[in-house]
Amino acid sequence: MTSAMTETGVCNMALDILHEGPISSIEDDEPNARRFKRNFDALRDAFLAAHPWNFAVSRASLAASAETPFFGWDHKYLLPGDCLRLLPLKDGGRFNGAHIAHEVEGGYILTDAKAPLKIRYVRRVPALGLWSPLAVKAFASFLAANMAHAVTGKASYASFAAGRFDDELKRARRVDGMQGSLERADTNDVIAVRG
Repeated sequence: MTSAMTETGVCNMALDILHEGPISSIEDDEPNARRFKRNFDALRDAFLAAHPWNFAVSRASLAASAETPFFGWDHKYLLPGDCLRLLPLKDGGRFNGAHIAHEVEGGYILTDAKAPLKIRYVRRVPALGLWSPLAVKAFASFLAANMAHAVTGKASYASFAAGRFDDELKRARRVDGMQGSLERADTNDVIAVRG
């Protein structure tokens, strides 16, 4: 799934929500373009990290660092450079694997689990053409909600854009969650609930 969506395109979607005129390019030396350029990467990463979007989930097999943790754990593993959020750490990286005790600290996973450590994580996806169409729409609403007051100077627009974002996010998450198999409960989780 690819599209021709660009940073400028998604910024213009946000400006449309705010009933503002479009920008020619996010690189322009114009107030709204400069505002979006300054905030775009941080807001994109925050949006991606908030949900395990199918297009942003990745897998990795990590080797243990030669350096061991100072105390508390036996091993440490460097998170991938594009990792925005580690998903639940489970044995073998499987949905139904047993949970692995760990901490995330200073860009590392600290755990007693031996290498290789198989992980699933939400990664940075700067190419908007790889995003699902509904995620792009929700992100445009997120941009509008975060930039509304600066762009329009009106608090009412910020409130309107926040409501629009909530609606778009719910729709995008619901459709995103319908793809693939549902995560199965661990046998131990079922036994624990019955006990």
